[in-house]
Amino acid sequence: MGSCFAARIGQSSTCMCARIILLAILAIGAVGICIEVGIRSAPLPGELFTPGPATPAVDDLHGRTISIPASDFARDARPARLREFGRWLPEATVRIEDHRFFSHPGLDVIATTGAALRNLLHHRIISGASTISQQTVKLGGGRVRRTLDAKWHEAFSALRLEREWTKEQILEWYMNRLDYGNRRIGPVAAAHAYFGKAPAELTFAEAVYLAGIPQSPTRLNPWKNPSATLARYRRNVQRMESAGQLPAGVTAAGLLRSPPVPGRFDPHSGAPHFSREALARNGGGAGRRRSTLDLTLQAGAEAAAAAARNELAQVGAGACAIVILDNATGGVRAMVSSSLPQYGEVNLTMTPRSAGSTLKPFLYLEALDRRIVTAASLLPDTEEAVREGYADYDPRNYNDRFAGPVRLREALGNSLNVPAVVVLSRIGARDAFARMQSWGLRFRQEFDASGAGFILGNADVTLLELTGAYAALARGASAWQPVFLVGEPVQPERCGSRDAAAIITDILCDPQARRMAFGNSSPLDAGARVAVKTGTSSGFRDGWCIGFTAGHTVGVWTGNPDGSPMDSALAVRSAAPVWNAVVRHLLAHGDLPVPPIEASESLSPVLVAAETGLLPRPGEPTVLEWFLAGSAPAESAASMYRPLGGKQILQLPGSYAGWCASSQNRIGATASNQRLEILFPCEGAVFTRTPSLPPSQQVLRPQSNNPDCEWLANGEKIPVGGLPLSPGTFTLTAKSGTQQQTRSFRVEEPE
Repeated sequence: MGSCFAARIGQSSTCMCARIILLAILAIGAVGICIEVGIRSAPLPGELFTPGPATPAVDDLHGRTISIPASDFARDARPARLREFGRWLPEATVRIEDHRFFSHPGLDVIATTGAALRNLLHHRIISGASTISQQTVKLGGGRVRRTLDAKWHEAFSALRLEREWTKEQILEWYMNRLDYGNRRIGPVAAAHAYFGKAPAELTFAEAVYLAGIPQSPTRLNPWKNPSATLARYRRNVQRMESAGQLPAGVTAAGLLRSPPVPGRFDPHSGAPHFSREALARNGGGAGRRRSTLDLTLQAGAEAAAAAARNELAQVGAGACAIVILDNATGGVRAMVSSSLPQYGEVNLTMTPRSAGSTLKPFLYLEALDRRIVTAASLLPDTEEAVREGYADYDPRNYNDRFAGPVRLREALGNSLNVPAVVVLSRIGARDAFARMQSWGLRFRQEFDASGAGFILGNADVTLLELTGAYAALARGASAWQPVFLVGEPVQPERCGSRDAAAIITDILCDPQARRMAFGNSSPLDAGARVAVKTGTSSGFRDGWCIGFTAGHTVGVWTGNPDGSPMDSALAVRSAAPVWNAVVRHLLAHGDLPVPPIEASESLSPVLVAAETGLLPRPGEPTVLEWFLAGSAPAESAASMYRPLGGKQILQLPGSYAGWCASSQNRIGATASNQRLEILFPCEGAVFTRTPSLPPSQQVLRPQSNNPDCEWLANGEKIPVGGLPLSPGTFTLTAKSGTQQQTRSFRVEEPE
């Protein structure tokens, strides 16, 4: 019976053990199921699937960094791939932060158990033992409270992350978001900030030094608290030695004997004005953008501006701005705004200034296309020539002299003012003003505010716009806005014919065409066939020089940012030398001259008389001129000559009478007889006295087409110096022989 009882007890014990084992298996299975459910249902923060934080960065055309401006969240953050971090920094980070990272599934049970015991011992959470995977979840926007609940969710999310991502993906994401102090985020920013190199170039010692900073970026700041950072470095070296984690051939003694010495290397900040505009074109977005700038050309332009500083100061110019554009793409290759320190933030390449004579090529091109003139057309450069179109306008040349009859090529080459206004009157000033804007020029005021004077600089443009317009001319009259970013879309606009653009370009390349004003040798001579035009604004406030080679257009502005005048310096003395230096640099580094103009069915060369632009007389000096199809002259120059004293004398229309009678008539021309005509003032003109001006400056000087006529006002002879203005109504009379003309005008006091 005893044996039976023992057997029954044995059977009962066996059953109980079996039940316990079964329950344990079921419990473990239930726990496993709960864990599996927990892992599968654990959320992965959305931040894990977004690009890494990045400060905006601008690279040049060839991928070289130009500028890394600060953002709201970081001074420098440049996400990169894990392979770009090199060998040592990822290894040091893993050994310091989570040395079992490559062997655990997302949780380090050993470390977690140890941390739990320490927390129980101290009755508070003092250590979380988070793995890199857990910290990745936390950085990705998961729960950050140091509670058991938060750790629970963090653990499940880390386990799920390990299933869906590789270890390398996790480590890359994590390191790109580490804070290395001083608002430097990620290994690239840290390596450059403290050691001036890429992370792949770090030594093992430098890697250990950097890997310790994210544990407390503020306290371990290498610039503000280097002793604490060095102490952490030493502690990490000793820990790795104790754990046997130092690489082969590396000793703790060596690492401690020669610790790294960090420096301070701030991010690139070159071409600041260009960089700001490029980033604005990018909508202020983060990340790297490849721009159109060429750092080599930028450096050359900056050097030219710096080299000219003393010479510019001697002519009263305190600033210089340079723009270089690529003709083919419109890309900005260089942008320099060099000025006194107080104006350093002002981008002078995009500051509106008076255009001077720089708009004349676009006016003449329009006139060529409309068949109003040809490049050989004879235009008047006389004191009276503008009166017919603009009775109250009195444009003069920079030297206060008049050349008389000039071909259009000479008028443009020498930048004569009166011929430009004459052509403007034939086109229509308002129409020409509107057409000018198709070249990309954005005038800051309406036409009525500037009137016909806009063609001589009475309108403001920026250097960038003006250089863009000349680049359009270099492209054969195809215009679009300058480009700052590679791939930036453009909208080409046809603003003239290619043939007319070729003729104007040929004139701007012709040193003989500008010899009268600039001589045989000037800063406009770059040693090659290059198009160029200068411009000086009223009062010598702005000096411009714009031109192009085959590949690039170069624009230069000189002056003072506050608008004060230079010391009577023409652009050929202020802006042109800087332009010359930049263009010669381009030509010396592979750029090519402007190719010669070529004949075609729509563009043909013709020999014309040098003096009249008509078909030459036998033996007469000739020049080669280019004409649009059907516009070449058919009239012989002989029609403009008459015999006098055994010679053939050029006889000009009667409108040239005043000039022919002056000492400026260098060619001995005469004017045909013409009815006496008062050119100024016009009938019914009203003049207003200005109280602030002395009487000697308020004198009316009437003009006619006969400079020898007699003048009377209300029957009284007008003094040689002119008629002093006084309130009243006047009848002006001009007499010459039997001819007589009258005009009425009125003088008023100001209201």
